[in-house]
Amino acid sequence: MDFATWQYLLKYSIGKPGAIGAFRNASYNQNLPPDQLNELSWNKTLKLLHLAYANVPWYKELFASINLHPGDIKHPEDFYKIPILTREQVKENFVKFISDKIDPHSLKISTTGGSSGQPLKIGMDPRVNREVPKWQMLSWWGLSPVSNMASIYRGTHSSGLKGLSLNLINWPRKTVRMDATNITETGIKDFIKAYSKYKPRLIHGYVGALDALADYINDNDIILKPPNVVWSTAAPITSIQERKISKAFNAPVCDQYGCSEIYYVAAECSHKKGLHIFSDSVRVEILDDNNMPVKPGQYGKIVLTNLNEYCFPLIRYENGDKGRLLSETCTCGLTLPLMDKIKGRISDNIILPDGTVLSGEYLTTIFDNYTEEIRQFQIIQHKSSAIAVRIVFYRESEKKQYIMRSVESELQKRIKSQVSLNIEVVNSIAEQRGKLQFIIRDQS
Repeated sequence: MDFATWQYLLKYSIGKPGAIGAFRNASYNQNLPPDQLNELSWNKTLKLLHLAYANVPWYKELFASINLHPGDIKHPEDFYKIPILTREQVKENFVKFISDKIDPHSLKISTTGGSSGQPLKIGMDPRVNREVPKWQMLSWWGLSPVSNMASIYRGTHSSGLKGLSLNLINWPRKTVRMDATNITETGIKDFIKAYSKYKPRLIHGYVGALDALADYINDNDIILKPPNVVWSTAAPITSIQERKISKAFNAPVCDQYGCSEIYYVAAECSHKKGLHIFSDSVRVEILDDNNMPVKPGQYGKIVLTNLNEYCFPLIRYENGDKGRLLSETCTCGLTLPLMDKIKGRISDNIILPDGTVLSGEYLTTIFDNYTEEIRQFQIIQHKSSAIAVRIVFYRESEKKQYIMRSVESELQKRIKSQVSLNIEVVNSIAEQRGKLQFIIRDQS
């Protein structure tokens, strides 16, 4: 650990005690012999099961209903006796997933429309440090938490006391920002100007936003100082997008996989032989349609268990993505197991007549405040550029008209009357090959 990283973690520990030790442990674990790493993961799994059974209403009821006790789970194959957890179950039983050991009002709430088009909220223990895997990943690319970075993401930098605290922790890091929710030519030019000044070593952003920015850079033959890496997140990245983004910044692209439920599941190192699973903090299963494990190299549905979250446990949680484990060993020397790039729901952007890009990752967030009322949504841009929003509500609600007006107001701010906007309530949205395509472009 270099001095800059140590200094950053020391400051970070003011708000999240134990950051230095947690990072050292993770850095040590990532080089353990595979059998020791598996043993560590399994022991953490057993600890989680016992705590969930003792303290979380959902799991008390679940284990009783199947006549199973955590003590009966002695071997990894016994783990398959626990039923798969679905988004619907979490959504409809939110309170039951909260541990008796925490004040429900103190939970951090994460909301996501995700790329599934199904809004969801989950709880997170505010005391848990979720940044450790990110620090690991940065170190794989020769970076530290204080390396200058460019962020192409939704939202703006926090203000007030929170903003001052973040600036103090992150100092001396400089961050160049561009709002991924509203990508305009002016915004891109401002970003490029700031980028040229601070020369960030890391670019982090939504796939759709990076894709739009790369188009502008390539089309205008702009040359920027290459960063160490471009870190794409929030949606699967296609090979076409990866080549385009890599060309624009003259740098490799790191594909990181996670979700709002579990931020960091796996990420690529600089050898790019696959995504290293952070197996000391998350358990990854790849299952067939009968919920049985498939062999490495075979695709199946991804099922996750968060090994560090005891206050809102997600055990054998199916998040809707598809992937596969790899049997190869990475040439970088890390012993963390590998998984392939995700075969999930690929995000698309909506492009307005004036060239403004609304990234798909942003569009999924406009329903974040209405996870209790909305079952599904879909956004369609027709060939005429007109935009249609379809919403499936759970039930009749007094909030229905309010929600529709709020969503319309949010989108109208972005489209600025350039195209027509129609929001309609429907009973269901058709899936394609078992998946909901939540953004569709160029329909007749």
